Amino acid sequence: MNRAIDGAEPEWAPLRGRDDERVWRAVLQPIARTLRRSAAEVAEDTVQFVREKLPELFVDLQRVDEARTSTEESVRLFAQLLEVGGDPANSDLPPSTLAIMRSAVWRQMPLSWHSRFYRLALEQVWRWMHGRILGQTMEGVDRERAVSLATTMLFEFIDRAMSRADQAYEVERETWLQGAAASRAAAIDDVLADRDRDVHSLSARLRYDLNLHHLGIIVWRGFPSSSDASLPELSDVVAGIARAIGAGSSISHPLGSFAVAGWFNSHRPLELDLESCLDATGASLIPEGVKVATGECATGIDGFRLTHAQAGHARRVATLQHSSATGVTRYEDIAVIALCVADPQHAKRFVRQTLGALSASGELTRRLAMTLSVYLRENRSRTKTAAELSVHPNTVSYRVHQAEELLGRRIDEDSLELRVALEILPVLDGLDTSRSGIG
Repeated sequence: MNRAIDGAEPEWAPLRGRDDERVWRAVLQPIARTLRRSAAEVAEDTVQFVREKLPELFVDLQRVDEARTSTEESVRLFAQLLEVGGDPANSDLPPSTLAIMRSAVWRQMPLSWHSRFYRLALEQVWRWMHGRILGQTMEGVDRERAVSLATTMLFEFIDRAMSRADQAYEVERETWLQGAAASRAAAIDDVLADRDRDVHSLSARLRYDLNLHHLGIIVWRGFPSSSDASLPELSDVVAGIARAIGAGSSISHPLGSFAVAGWFNSHRPLELDLESCLDATGASLIPEGVKVATGECATGIDGFRLTHAQAGHARRVATLQHSSATGVTRYEDIAVIALCVADPQHAKRFVRQTLGALSASGELTRRLAMTLSVYLRENRSRTKTAAELSVHPNTVSYRVHQAEELLGRRIDEDSLELRVALEILPVLDGLDTSRSGIG
């Protein structure tokens, strides 16, 4: 520090010109020494100035004291830098400022507030220096040179400080988010495993009210992803759907490298179908290749578990269907199938025994089976079946007759077993190729 004062070349390059160094030594060094001795007073005035502009930063006296200490240390650091001709690029943040940036993350204060603080502090310190430079008796050119050097160093110092503060904030925020994510994941596991019944404590850990109505979903890619980059995308789908259906809040929880579980809560019951997964422009919120399974809306901590379990069943059925199309599978639409395919081997034997030749693969056979399934669901109404399938009623009669021939009996016999087998049939190929269901 004393080397520059004693005549050694200053570290900061702009001070190495003959005239610049002369002005620095004659004008700026004495001002820097005064600033260093007056650091507490300048800091007090600066904090008061910022408080008037940004009252939201100072909600209690502790934060005022913290800001005053940090500002005083920063002012003193800059004064020392100016006094010795140090390079602002090599300066670092005072410990008190680092502590403030860490606490800002914990308090969830926006980084923009602190950036604004720096800009206002810069304005106040610059005014202090500018006034003292103008108070010196010197020629016009030297005065301009002194103002330019002091301003440039101050701006470089603040820019460096803001950059380091931003970095410290982001590092602390990432660490904090990882800890918060870990805590939330542990809380979700505790709820799903029924290890903890303290709704108040769990809601606080989740930052999600467990006392409300809940709708559980699972969002996944129809094919395994080799990149973790898919998880943020799937979480964004959860968040987008939450906004679209007017949920109070939402949370997401990774289920692997290509699947995310999500929950929405609300004071009112929630519903989800393909039409509700549209944005304001009518575009789908579900990217190509992504699928959604949903449970039914349920209430309270038990409802949180139930709707998630139902979404898991819906996902299992959707996966068994081997469809590449994007869409929403709702538990209420596949509850019977989900129940029947819990034992895949038993389900396959039941379908083949009940349907016989009607269970064979092939487009024509499956069309006959689908027509028969709709016909039975519509209480044997040719008109309603024809309307749903967009065919002529005579076509319905023809297909039903062909289906009866493949069955080898009339559809009046064992109609309950027949309807159940027809419900399972769309996932039969999936049961043949899967070793186990996905929960």
